[in-house]
Amino acid sequence: MKLAVILSLIVLTGAVSHAQKVSTHHDAAVNFSVYKTYMFSGTAGSRNPFVNQMILDALERELAARGLTKVDSNPDLSVTYLAATGYNLQVGEAKFGYNYNPAYIGLVPSGIAATYDVVTGTLLIDVADYKTNQVVFRGTAKDVLQRAPSTNLAADAKTVSKTVNNAVKKIFKKYPKA
Repeated sequence: MKLAVILSLIVLTGAVSHAQKVSTHHDAAVNFSVYKTYMFSGTAGSRNPFVNQMILDALERELAARGLTKVDSNPDLSVTYLAATGYNLQVGEAKFGYNYNPAYIGLVPSGIAATYDVVTGTLLIDVADYKTNQVVFRGTAKDVLQRAPSTNLAADAKTVSKTVNNAVKKIFKKYPKA
């Protein structure tokens, strides 16, 4: 009997850890060591105020762990996040790198505009250079917000607390070292 319970827990734990898919991209040409401060460009990336605060707290914790200081004005970085909970969202694609353009000598920044869908249950985090307004780091975590919103906002937040915190932590493990 004990063996069956232990095996069930192992299977369930494995299913939970594989359910959350995290991906990150960053601009390899950017020197992340020049960034010392950040500011949130918006603080309403989730419709649920409890989940919203949870995401803000997790972001502040992870950014501080990377030596970044939160400021109220003139930051080095601008941080934005979206939690797709009720509907699929469309987000502009962040292109990193340069393209060869024969009209100019050498390489020029790429400027292709495109959008892609952010499916329900996804947390998207963009970190942009405040002066250039260019995204330098983007992280997404799918299957984070698995529960559809209900009328009990606190219960909804409690349900996703662990997955949200783990997702933000996983995303920032891939943040470039300064």
